[in-house]
Amino acid sequence: MRVSNLRTSKNQTVVKLTVVPCAPVVEVLIKRPDVKYQLGFSVQNGVICSLLRGGIAEPGGVRVGHRIIEINNQSVVAVPHEKIVSLLANSVGEIHMKTMPTSIYRLLTSQETPHYQ
Repeated sequence: MRVSNLRTSKNQTVVKLTVVPCAPVVEVLIKRPDVKYQLGFSVQNGVICSLLRGGIAEPGGVRVGHRIIEINNQSVVAVPHEKIVSLLANSVGEIHMKTMPTSIYRLLTSQETPHYQ
């Protein structure tokens, strides 16, 4: 809905807005028994840019185009790329991550302005 639509509807007593529920944060669980096992995805500046089919990350919920925001309960929002890679490379056992679509991350961090239709 455009702002102009809201302004013209101010004389009406009821304005109906539809909220579409969408959980932007995806919880990921990767089971990695040892560092000798590749995670099966690549990251560039916190964004998952590729995923190996059949790798250990695929069944855990890793999605291409998502921004990693947390690794093992540690925020990586303002963390340099090298540190994210290091955290992932040295993690074993159950690796818990939280991710979200990059477009939503950019909106929430004011790196992008929304486009209304």
